[in-house]
Amino acid sequence: MDELDVQKIETISPTPQESVHTNPLAEALKKKDSKKGVPKFVKFFLVFFVVLLIVAGSLALVGWKMIGEVGGLLIVARQIEVPARGAYDALKAQNLIEASSKIQETEQKFKDLREKYQALAWVKSIPLASAYYTDGEHALNAGEAGVEAAKIAVNAVEPYADVLGFTGAGTFTGGSIENRLKLIIATLSKVTPVVDDLTAKLDVVGKELGQIDEKRYPESFRGTMIRERIVTMKKLSAGASQAVIEAKPVLEVLPAIAGGDGHRKKYLVLFQNDNELRPTGGFMTAFSTMFVEDGRVTPERSDDIYELDKKFRNKPEIPPILKQYLKTETRWNLRDMNLSPDYKNSMDVFWSYMSKLPGESKEIDGIIAVDTNVLEKLVSILGPVEVPGYGTFSAEKDKRCDCPQIIYAMSEIVDRPTPYLRTNRKGIIGPMMHSILSKAYTAPKQLWPQLFEEAWKSIEGKHVQFYFFDEKSQAAAESIGAAGRIKPTPENSDYLFIVDTNLGGAKSNLFVQQQVEEEIDLPQNGRVKKTLAMTYKNPFPPSNCNLEAGELCLNGRLTDWVRVYLPKGAEVTESLGFDTGTTKTSEELGHMVYEGVFMLQPLNQAKIKITYTVPYTDSKEYRMYVQKQGGTPGIKHLMRVNGSEQEIIVDKDSMVKIAF
Repeated sequence: MDELDVQKIETISPTPQESVHTNPLAEALKKKDSKKGVPKFVKFFLVFFVVLLIVAGSLALVGWKMIGEVGGLLIVARQIEVPARGAYDALKAQNLIEASSKIQETEQKFKDLREKYQALAWVKSIPLASAYYTDGEHALNAGEAGVEAAKIAVNAVEPYADVLGFTGAGTFTGGSIENRLKLIIATLSKVTPVVDDLTAKLDVVGKELGQIDEKRYPESFRGTMIRERIVTMKKLSAGASQAVIEAKPVLEVLPAIAGGDGHRKKYLVLFQNDNELRPTGGFMTAFSTMFVEDGRVTPERSDDIYELDKKFRNKPEIPPILKQYLKTETRWNLRDMNLSPDYKNSMDVFWSYMSKLPGESKEIDGIIAVDTNVLEKLVSILGPVEVPGYGTFSAEKDKRCDCPQIIYAMSEIVDRPTPYLRTNRKGIIGPMMHSILSKAYTAPKQLWPQLFEEAWKSIEGKHVQFYFFDEKSQAAAESIGAAGRIKPTPENSDYLFIVDTNLGGAKSNLFVQQQVEEEIDLPQNGRVKKTLAMTYKNPFPPSNCNLEAGELCLNGRLTDWVRVYLPKGAEVTESLGFDTGTTKTSEELGHMVYEGVFMLQPLNQAKIKITYTVPYTDSKEYRMYVQKQGGTPGIKHLMRVNGSEQEIIVDKDSMVKIAF
């Protein structure tokens, strides 16, 4: 059927005073149309079913979307608005009791609407109107299935309400957080069947929406976007289904990962100093082993990464880029093996050598990378943490570095030169972990939601990354973006991943500020031209790095090896700002890579500019999948697309969409 011509029938459209609830249909049917052609009441039905997309489609088409934050739900609704939006607001306020009540009210509203709607079933016999009536049925079916999905999700979350910070009865209201974690892990197996029920309901939503042809409707009607709203509902429905599908394998393996399946797990933890940025998030400065059983973490030992390298015999040849800039190194050490920004790839290399070291345990279940951002955030939530033998650490700003006190204090302990030989310089890592865990386990109930939220943000931001030897656990980690993998370029999209590597040795990344600007032109001849400008600024004075002075050397010259990952087929036409002779092009992990090196002194700034083209044909919308490097803060991207400007903060992997 052709698209509905709204202009031709606008004279019989319901006025603001004549809503569908005032039954203008009866009035329309009383009138006789003196004009030849389509009867007026048929025209009315054409308009009525356009409006129905607002009343039962874009209003009642419900896209229930599971949010990454634990227990979060998103309801998208336009009409039946009071209870539906009330449920959404209650969920945002973490009030499960109110949300459940509003969901039930929404469910009743749908029932009322369906009763009234079924009274018009005879309209299906009218050729021009039947398709629109059928669309309305699909809309109602989708909406009702969406409400059912919401009820299932809220009921599944309710037992964990108090732990996740929701207002609700909850099941785990007594005992220590250790006991509650144990109960949660023990009961997760009961949630998995619920996920299947939720998936089934969301499948119904998707199938019903899929039978509505948005092309049958105009772009807008009386200022209300219609076609776009239908498309949005379909996308949200698909996103919700995908989110639930990805959640299931995580729920299935989480009890085993947390040592809740009767088998205690042992993990190697690598502490990455993001102030000396490396591809996976920071220089691997120290390590620890820990046991996890029923959700409880028990540190075993910790030590300096250099102690492992002392045991490392028959070291392989050092990669050329490290040989050129790490002048003191002649062979490849374990501490420098996170050379690939893909965490799994780096750990494959690291473990292939680590597992052969004499005296080191080979019976571990995975390798977890943690950077200093995690310590800072935990201390900011828990408050000052006392570490016996080392002092008290907090998240308060230290003027000496304009950074959290815990960061500067640990640098003092680990990095400040001394006139005597120090052993176990990084021995603080183990006691620090133990003190923070102890404080977290005894934290008041009010802090638990913040701890859960920060844990998820740390995973999204790649401040924590997981590498498991068990294939199911690894697949689950990858499915939710917790494994630090480089992703392929999505179909019909651009791709960008900027990877910085500090090869200068100082902790300059603590002081360097970064901003990205992107200019995107309209596609021409199947390609789009882009200009990428990366500005690096160090506004702080240099440290006294003379060893004899005994000063803490943090801010020195930054030698930055930059790799920009682009889609296959990208062609660089110009680059500025890199040191002469350092740029080159290659292919890696399914992407074209353009790289170069530049130097940045304290109290200076540098700007790198790359102009290139990528295959792209969509002239209506620009889409780019951008990945975030582990260990970095959220970096501002100023995007100019065909003259329009938009600012985004890249603090996790995400898809950016901007209309041309």
